[in-house]
Amino acid sequence: MNCQEGGGDVLAYAMKKHMLDFVEAAKSLGAWADDGKPRPQLKPTTLPPRLAIQVLTFEANLSAIAAGNIANGITLSDVDRARLLISANRISRIAAEYAA
Repeated sequence: MNCQEGGGDVLAYAMKKHMLDFVEAAKSLGAWADDGKPRPQLKPTTLPPRLAIQVLTFEANLSAIAAGNIANGITLSDVDRARLLISANRISRIAAEYAA
């Protein structure tokens, strides 16, 4: 609760932090038992502009820190490289959504 966010639970936190839908978040937390029924494909909701700017700011800062580390000869760990790819994907997805 240090983030000053009100309410919610671990599942809601995972959904917001990782931009996942309910089922994806539950699976990532190991809290989903697949019943074999097909899931309907839902179109993702549009990210509100204010939230898009917040995500872009966070991801840009993360990318800048990684670039600074590389420039100073620090080798990124596999976890850091994977997170950087997630960051690039998020930036690209937001750019594509708002460029249309």
